Amino acid sequence: MPTLLHIDSSPRLEESVTRSLSAYFVQRWCERVPAGIVVRRDLGLSPPPHPDAFTLEAAAVIEAARDARQQAAAALSDRLLEELEAADVVLVGAPMYNFSVTSGLKAWFDLVSRPGRTFRYGPNGQEGLLSGKMVVAVTARGGFYRQGAGNTTGEDLQEAQIDSFFRFMGLDDIHFVHAEGQAIDAATAAAQQAQARTEIDRLLAA
Repeated sequence: MPTLLHIDSSPRLEESVTRSLSAYFVQRWCERVPAGIVVRRDLGLSPPPHPDAFTLEAAAVIEAARDARQQAAAALSDRLLEELEAADVVLVGAPMYNFSVTSGLKAWFDLVSRPGRTFRYGPNGQEGLLSGKMVVAVTARGGFYRQGAGNTTGEDLQEAQIDSFFRFMGLDDIHFVHAEGQAIDAATAAAQQAQARTEIDRLLAA
């Protein structure tokens, strides 16, 4: 069955723009793929711990060779990675925090980045090991950061980080839906959210 991995990363709940937009994406995707499976991972409500040295070392050991302590340390990383590997579509709701992503999403990046599973280094350099997935990042920003939007464009580290991370793992079918200007005024925020929903419909129709 087609599988959608739905990741939210906003610590805010009822008032979160990215949660609202990612929920809209899921609703519209399910209408088009009624037999699909949706796997939910909420990094804002239940943020993963930032991995320490032992967790990273344990995750790099093949499962059959781990001792009990290593197995326990790597359990969450394994589960998150299995969810990613099983997905056909990866949907990430990502508000911009200080020009980048939330700490919970960054921890998720670190936990699913696995040598030998998601990437490897060889004679020709780095190679991503994942393929055949579409990635959609739905963002919310207080100002305007898209190319040509103003003098804040150079401060957008968020899109670059998300794009670079997934490409590093071999995924290049990456789409961004931005709801910008959320801190300007209510009318601007609402118009940008409406535009984002239109972009989601267009993306799913394609």
